[in-house]
Amino acid sequence: MSRTIAAIVNPVSGRRDMSPEIRAIGDSVLRGGGAFVVHVTDRAGHATEIASSLGGEVDAVLAVGGDGTVCEVANGLVGGTTPMAILRTGTENLLARELRMPVDPQRMADLLLYGEPAPHDVGVMNGLKFLAVAGVGFDGLCIHRMSAIRRGHITHLDYAWPVLQSVLDYDFPKLTVVVDGQEIFSDRGLIMMSIIPRYSLGLRVAPEAVSDDGLLDVVIYRCCSLPGLLAHSARLFAGKHLDHADVVYAQCGSARFDCDVPVPIQIDGEPGGFAPADCSVLPSAAWFLSNEMVSFRRAVP
Repeated sequence: MSRTIAAIVNPVSGRRDMSPEIRAIGDSVLRGGGAFVVHVTDRAGHATEIASSLGGEVDAVLAVGGDGTVCEVANGLVGGTTPMAILRTGTENLLARELRMPVDPQRMADLLLYGEPAPHDVGVMNGLKFLAVAGVGFDGLCIHRMSAIRRGHITHLDYAWPVLQSVLDYDFPKLTVVVDGQEIFSDRGLIMMSIIPRYSLGLRVAPEAVSDDGLLDVVIYRCCSLPGLLAHSARLFAGKHLDHADVVYAQCGSARFDCDVPVPIQIDGEPGGFAPADCSVLPSAAWFLSNEMVSFRRAVP
């Protein structure tokens, strides 16, 4: 199958240079009869600009980076029909793991050449699109602080200081949450909005989330102190967080987050501005290549 593939590469994502893998994928695509072109980003937002400029010139886009890079690429493709694949290089790679994107270069080339598009919902917060998880409050502060000190490739260990800072000085502001026009929460706490079930470290923050059901999954933790935060974390690791009275779980098409002071937001692992904010979902607004029929289609001339 002849397809033109554009790779959009974030060279500082993750913990190492992925150039050898990218070259191997490109060589396999060329051997399979396709075309392969590489675009390298050099600043925040550049991946969105590149993706937007591609228009209908390519058959698929390979996003090479972490969740933030994937989110930037999606921001440039949403509204069109060009599908994406992900070569995971980031620290968490939430979406790539959820979609079971291959890491082997030959398998990735096969996906790019023979994979079929599958729909994926897109969340919108503060005008920014996300594909995995957004957060208001504690994790938003951690991401804002990590972004302020980041200078290149990172690992999980690099998050230790921003997280420790946030644990020591986060003041748990009051948040009011309105979903689909109905107020469901008004207290101190923190909030997660999910398109997919899993968050950092593979934790199933929103276990009922489905990536193409047209709904946002909102998880609210009532919390006003460090002991409360630690208790919520322990229940989350145990998979028991939704059973607790101080956790509110809702599925909706839109949500509004009000607060008396600016509260930091993270969007797919990148700074996403501050609340107050509105959040909504664009059903099936993004497309990803699926592995399901790759083996069969590869075998058929």
